Amino acid sequence: MSLKVSKIHSGVVRLTLFAAALSFGILGIFLETRRELIPEAVGEEISVLILPGQSAYEVAENFETMGAVSSAREFARQMAKIGIDKRLLPGAYRVIAGVPKDVAAQLAAMRPEVPSATILPGALFEEIAASFGRPDGEELLSGALEKSDNFPSGLRPLLPEDLKGRVVFLAPETYFLNPGDSCADELVSAASGMWWKRHGEMVPEGATSADISSLGILASIVQKEALVDSDRPIIAGVFNNRLKLGMPLQSCATVVHAWRLRGVKITSVSYNDVKVDSPFNTYERKGLPPENIGVPSESSWNAALRPDDTDMLFFFARGDGSHVFTRTYKDHLEAQKKK
Repeated sequence: MSLKVSKIHSGVVRLTLFAAALSFGILGIFLETRRELIPEAVGEEISVLILPGQSAYEVAENFETMGAVSSAREFARQMAKIGIDKRLLPGAYRVIAGVPKDVAAQLAAMRPEVPSATILPGALFEEIAASFGRPDGEELLSGALEKSDNFPSGLRPLLPEDLKGRVVFLAPETYFLNPGDSCADELVSAASGMWWKRHGEMVPEGATSADISSLGILASIVQKEALVDSDRPIIAGVFNNRLKLGMPLQSCATVVHAWRLRGVKITSVSYNDVKVDSPFNTYERKGLPPENIGVPSESSWNAALRPDDTDMLFFFARGDGSHVFTRTYKDHLEAQKKK
C-alpha cells in the first residue's frame, strides 16, 4: 500500500515539475516576444505624422519607421483590437515609444496637433510662405498659386499672370490645414474661397484681370497707409482722385516698401528717403506701382472696391493713427501747422 502511494507521489512530483517547466518555457517565450516588441527608443517622446488617406497599416509602418514601435504588424493588430484603425485623424501625434499595445492605447486617447497657417493683413509672399514652417515653403506656395483650380471658378479669369500678385486674393485669417505637401494648396483654396465669399459680389461687372489687379495693388497701399478702418475708403478716394488728375500718389507706404526691397528698414519717410530710385517710389513716379505691397485686409479691399466719392486730394496722419483730409495743398500745410 505504501509502495503505491509512493508511486503516485512520484508521478505527481514529475507532473508538477513538467508543468513548472512548461510554464517557465511559456513565460520565457512571452518575455522574449515582449522584448522583441520593445523599440530601442522606449520611453522617449516620438513625433509621428499621420497623412490624409493613409491606411491603418501605412500608419503602423510610420510608427515603426519613427521608432515609436518595433513591429508595424503588431501595432496594426492592436489598433484594430481597440477599434481605432478606422477612425485615425490626420495630424501630428506625440507618443511615448513602447510596446504596440501601450502605444495604441496612447493613440486612442489623443487628438492630433493640426498644423495651421496665419495670413496677417499686410503680409508679403515670403511671410506667408514662412508660415508653413518648412524650408520649401516658398516653392510650395508658388506651386499652389500657379494652380488656377485652387481658386474659386469666378475668380480664375481675373487672376494676374504674376504669381506673387495673386496673394492679394488670400483673405487674412488663420487656416487649419492637413499635414503634408498639400498644405499650400489647401491654404490657397481656403483663403481665396474666403476672399471670394467676402468680395465676389463687389467685383465690378466686366472687370478684367488688369482692372482687378490694379484694385488689389490699390487695396494693398490703403492697407499700409491707414490704421483706422473708417479712413480707408477716404484714402482710396483720394488716391483715385490723384490718379485721375495725373498726380503722383505720394504714398509713404510704397517708399517704405521700396527701401525694404533694398534690405533697409525705415519706419518713417524723410525727404531723402523719397529720392530712392525704385518703381515703388510713388513720389517721383506717377500711377500705381508694378506690384502689391502686401495682403489687403477685408476693410482695405472694401475701400478699394467701394471708395468714397470725395473731392479730397491730401491727407496726413495724426499721432493716434487717424488722418486729416484736405482739398488743397494750402489747406494741407495749414492743417499740419495746427496738429
